[in-house]
Parts: sequence; C-alpha cells; structure tokens
Amino acid sequence: MESYLNLKKLSNDLKNLFQNQNQNQNQEESYFDFEIICEQDKTSFKTHKSILSSRSQYFKSLFNSKMKEFQENKLILKDVSNSILSSILNYLYSGKIKINLENAIQILIFSSKYLIDELIEVSSKFIKKNTQMETVVDVLKLSELMNLTQLLDSSYQFISKNFNEFIKTPFFLELEENHLNSILLNDKIRINEFLFFQSIIKWGKHKSNINQEKENQKLEKEEKEKLQDQISNIIDKIRFIDFSKEEVEDTLKQDLIPNQISQKLIQFQKLQNQNDELNQFTKKKIHPFSNQD
Repeated sequence: MESYLNLKKLSNDLKNLFQNQNQNQNQEESYFDFEIICEQDKTSFKTHKSILSSRSQYFKSLFNSKMKEFQENKLILKDVSNSILSSILNYLYSGKIKINLENAIQILIFSSKYLIDELIEVSSKFIKKNTQMETVVDVLKLSELMNLTQLLDSSYQFISKNFNEFIKTPFFLELEENHLNSILLNDKIRINEFLFFQSIIKWGKHKSNINQEKENQKLEKEEKEKLQDQISNIIDKIRFIDFSKEEVEDTLKQDLIPNQISQKLIQFQKLQNQNDELNQFTKKKIHPFSNQD
C-alpha cells in the first residue's frame, strides 16, 4: 500500500474555493453558508462555517452558540481593513499568507482577537525577528495587552540590549512606568547612568505635559512638583555613585531630585572633592616624615 499526499494541491483548491466565489458574485452561492462583512468599505466575503470553525476557536464557539450572528449567518467586523480581512480569510482556507512590516501587527491583533493560534505564532515570530526601535514600544504594549508572553519577553530583551541607544529616541518617552521598572530589574543591562537620568527627566516632562524646551532650572514650582512626582518611583533606581564630578554638579543645579537623594548626592560630592584633594596631594609626592634638607 502506498500513501499519496499533495498538500499544495489541497491548499490551492481550498484557496480557489474561497477566491472564485468572492470574485464572481453571480456564481452559485449554495455551497457558502456564512457571510463576513468588512464595515469599513462594506465588502462582503462568502465563507463556510465548517472551514471557519475548524481553523478558529472564536468561530467554533460562535457557531455553537445562539448569538445573533449565528442565527443571521452574518458577521460584521468593524475593527479590520478589507486587505487584512481578505488576507486572513485566504489563510484560513489555504494556509498561506504574506506577512510584511506594514501588516504584521494588524494580523497579530486580528488573529489574537479571533483566536487563530497558528497565525498568532507566525505573525509573532515575524515581528520578533523584525523588531526595530520604531516599533518595539507598540509591540511591547500589544503583547502585554494580549498576554503574548514570548513576544513581551523578546521586546524587553530588545530594549535592554539596545538601551543606551533606545533612550535617545523619542520612542523611549512612550514607555509606561511599569515598563521602565521591568527593564531596570534586569541586572545584566548596562546603562550610562547620567544619560539615563537625563532621559528620565525628559520622560517625566513628556508624561507630565511639560514643555521639553523649557530649561529645568526655569520650571515653575507647580511644574517641578509635578515632574518630581512623576519620576519619584524611577529616580531612586539610578546609580548616582557612577556619576562623574561634573555630572553630580549638573544634577544638583537642576534641583529636580527628591531632597533625601539630594543630601546623599551632596555627601557624595564632598567625598569626590576629598578624593581629588588626596590625589593632588599624592601627585606632589610629599612625605611629611621624610628628612628634608
């Protein structure tokens, strides 16, 4: 006995079954028993309940229910474009889909909402592989919202790996406080502490709707208090001990850190000055107990 398997032919036949009907609206419709309408442009797609239910847990549950959509054999989708819906329906029939940088996130959103597990995995892998500075925050928030753990972890890893460059971009300002805290829990992350401090000030201004162009020393009392409150849970994670003498002076001049930290920084500044004096003394090679003629 020989077994014969031609998945390519099966895939093409199912794709044609879907496409031929939807390209020729005058064709016999008796084989189709469910209609999906894209509300954005009123495009109608003729489909099969058996195909949809076998490929999506959402549709399986829908067809087992007594909901309005089941009774009317019609579903109107408000949250997807014609092109995305067409691509995904083609995928449900044929197992083939073209994913690119322009449609990947929308495909992931749709497949997550409508429980298409295969497509969640495929689109997640593509996004993970093609993560960029411009997209990582959107991906991070989306994966968090949809509980996509692996994609969430990879987003944090990307930011952590590129942190000193990432904090220079405007995309850093779009992170939420919980994201920053999660990133800073990574002991392996290497941070330029002063650059991070400056970025946190910019982040705090952005979140507090304070003009970025306004010099920190010229902030109004109310603005300063608002900014300090915004950064209060992040600022204590900065390693001020890694600041240079000039960076400590600049930080104290800005007068934006909590008083408790300021006092510690002042003590640290004194210690830095003492060390400088000691170094100068050592360089002179003066030995007070040596014989001097």
